[in-house]
Amino acid sequence: MYTLDEIQKTREKIERSMQPQLAHKSRRRVERRLAESLAAATSIAQGSALVMWLGNGDEKSNLDALVTWTGYTLNQLKLEANRQAIPLLLAELERALWAWEDQSWH
Repeated sequence: MYTLDEIQKTREKIERSMQPQLAHKSRRRVERRLAESLAAATSIAQGSALVMWLGNGDEKSNLDALVTWTGYTLNQLKLEANRQAIPLLLAELERALWAWEDQSWH
């Protein structure tokens, strides 16, 4: 039989071990919301045309690729995943899309 103290310590240990995973999931959720805002601001179409340009190539949609791009860009620019990052992300995304368009025409 376990004592109440042992149960409490086990619970605390489990909670501590889950914190990094929960923080990662929370960040991914915010990255997705940021990507959705960027997609709306730039009128990125549905479909998968940008998967190879913005994503890793295994995403299913432009939005999924934009989520990947958003996480990568936040890390590259050392930005926190929050609404203050939107203007910088938007500027970077516009540069990336211009580069894609430019390459498409050549």
